[in-house]
Amino acid sequence: MRFRRFFNRTALLVTFFALAGQHSLAPAYAESHVYTVTNIPIDATAESVTEAKKLALNQGYERAFKALVERIVPQQDHGKVPLLTAKDALGYVLDISLSSERSSSVRYIAKMTVRFKESQTRRYFRNTGAALAELISKPVLVLPIQKAGENSILWGESNQWRAAWSNLGATNGLVPLTMPLGDLEDISSVDAKGALAGEAGLWKLASKYGSNDVFLSIANIANDGSSAQLMAVRTGKFGDGRTYRLKVVKAAEESTAGMLERGANSLNRSLQQAWKQANLLQFGVERWILVQVPISGLQDWVLINNRLQGVPAINRLNTRSINRSQVNLDVYFSGDERQLSLALAQKDLAMSLNENSNWELRLLNRPASSSVLTLPAQDEVQGNVQETVVDELAVPAQEVDLGGNKEDVTPE
Repeated sequence: MRFRRFFNRTALLVTFFALAGQHSLAPAYAESHVYTVTNIPIDATAESVTEAKKLALNQGYERAFKALVERIVPQQDHGKVPLLTAKDALGYVLDISLSSERSSSVRYIAKMTVRFKESQTRRYFRNTGAALAELISKPVLVLPIQKAGENSILWGESNQWRAAWSNLGATNGLVPLTMPLGDLEDISSVDAKGALAGEAGLWKLASKYGSNDVFLSIANIANDGSSAQLMAVRTGKFGDGRTYRLKVVKAAEESTAGMLERGANSLNRSLQQAWKQANLLQFGVERWILVQVPISGLQDWVLINNRLQGVPAINRLNTRSINRSQVNLDVYFSGDERQLSLALAQKDLAMSLNENSNWELRLLNRPASSSVLTLPAQDEVQGNVQETVVDELAVPAQEVDLGGNKEDVTPE
C-alpha cells in the first residue's frame, strides 16, 4: 500500500533563489527519515476483521511512537517522555503505509510504517526536557565472527553468531545496520582472519555494501552453548575505537540461538546509544561560521545544495555570494564544529579548515555525470544477561584488535 499523502514539490523555486545569489537560502524542506518508523508488527483479533484492523492500527501507533522515542532519545532520558496512547499519537502522525497484510474473518496481521509530523513531534519531545539526536549515520556493515577453538568462522552455516544477527531483522536506530549476503564475491573478499587484521578486502567488502564503517563482532561460545563472551568494535571512517564487551548466559528454557539474539540486540542498543550521545542536538545555543564552497560549475552547487537539505545540526543558511568557482555561505547551527562536520560527512560533504584557516566545504563521492539532478522535495530484555560494558580503547584505522586482557566488569 502506498503512502496516502505526499508533499508538494517547490524545489524549482528554491533553486531559483539560491542560484540567483539572494541573501537567504530557505531552510531544509526535505522530509527527514528520522521521524519515519518502519516495519512495526501489528496483530489483533476481534469480532470482525474491520474491528481487528482498527485495534491493530491503534497498536501500531503506540508501538511506532515508542520506537521513535528509543531511536532519538538517549536512554537516560526515556523516562522524561510520556508514551502516548493511540488516540494522542495519531495527532502527530503524518501518514502510514501497510505491508505484508493478512486477515481472516476475525484477525488482522500486517507490518506498519508510520511517518510522524517532524516539527510538531520534535516540539513535543523538546517540551518534555529530553535530549534529542537526529543525525542518521551512514550504514554500518555487521561482520559477526564466531570463535571455534583456535579457529574463527565468518562465513558458513556453522556460524551461529552470524545467524543471530541475521535474525534481528530491520532496526529503527539512527545507525542503520546491513549484513553481507555471504555470496562467492563476499567470501573471496575477506575471511575472519583478514577481517580482524583490517586487510584491504575488509574495506572492499564494506564499499560493496555502501559502508564506510564495519561493526566487527566476535562471539566465543561455551562448548555446551550455555553462555558466550561477546566483543565488538565499530571501525572505519566514523568509528570511535570503542570496544563493547558483554557476557550472556542462557536462561531457563532458552535456546543457544535465543541467547545469542539477546546478545546481538544488546550490542546493537549500545552502538545506537553511543551514536546518540555523540550527536545530541543543543537547542537554544546557536553558532555561526562563514563557509567557503569551491565549485567547478552549477552542477556542483546543485549537488551540494541537495545534500545540505535536512542536516539536523543546521538551523539556517544564508548565501553571501555566488560565482562560477565559489559560494560563500553563512551557516547557523546547533552544537559545535565537530558535530556539524560529522553531520555533513553523513551527506558526503567534507568540512575542514583550509590553509588560510577558513572553513571550507567540499563535495565527496560525486555521482556519474549522467546522473539526473533534482532538488529535494518540499515536502526490555528478559533472561539472564549482563548490560554491555564499554571500554574506551583506541583502535588503529587499519587494524582491529578485539582480544585485550581486560577483565569483564559486572555492571551495577
